[in-house]
Amino acid sequence: MEDIRVLIVEDNLLVAEGIAALLRKHALLVAGICASGENAIDQVSTAKPDLVLMDVALAGKLDGIATAQRILSQNSIPIIYLSDHIDQATVDRAKETLPANYLSKPFQEPDLLRAIDIAIHNANANTIKKEKKLSPKHFFLRTNSQQFVKLAYDDILYIEADRAYSTVVTTHHKYKLAVSLNHVHDQIDHADFLRVHRSYVVNVNRITALDGNVIKLNEHQVQMNPDARALLMKHMKFIQ
Repeated sequence: MEDIRVLIVEDNLLVAEGIAALLRKHALLVAGICASGENAIDQVSTAKPDLVLMDVALAGKLDGIATAQRILSQNSIPIIYLSDHIDQATVDRAKETLPANYLSKPFQEPDLLRAIDIAIHNANANTIKKEKKLSPKHFFLRTNSQQFVKLAYDDILYIEADRAYSTVVTTHHKYKLAVSLNHVHDQIDHADFLRVHRSYVVNVNRITALDGNVIKLNEHQVQMNPDARALLMKHMKFIQ
């Protein structure tokens, strides 16, 4: 595991130095040691590490999980949590950030090295998949007349369920389909299309306003359920 830059975020200096020595022993590069979440956020921007080892129980305004959330909002980087806190509430918070791994302290040297190896491998594999995956701007939709109509993803506002049928609502037209909403959503397979209600899938790029549990898309509006609202808040950027 050569040429891998690891940022250590740990407020116990002795522990941090011990981890740094272990990494150097195995030809891993230490991109820096940070004692606070704020410092870690700055270091990620300047040091450009390949991986972050994040202590969960950081002292200061930001704990490790909150720090990871800030980092991941701007960077795609694997994070391995290191913690002596294994209560379920902490684990559940950590899981929301989709960590590369979660190691309980004290951990064994082989466990840390294995976690780093897997994290880097998965990160590289995901990068290759993204590079290979085509991102077409259009697709062909089969209508009830059996014609194939070319549609741009950006033109779709939302898709509505109607029992075993569904309707694709675009900027200028509505297409009634003899297939279910689940089927259409699965076929579209696009990250910008979120299921916000059992009856609606919306194109998040076309949302013009949010009012409680109501999503507005130009002159159209659809309902969303509370769980979908939480997912939408993570998917979009809000300035408050």
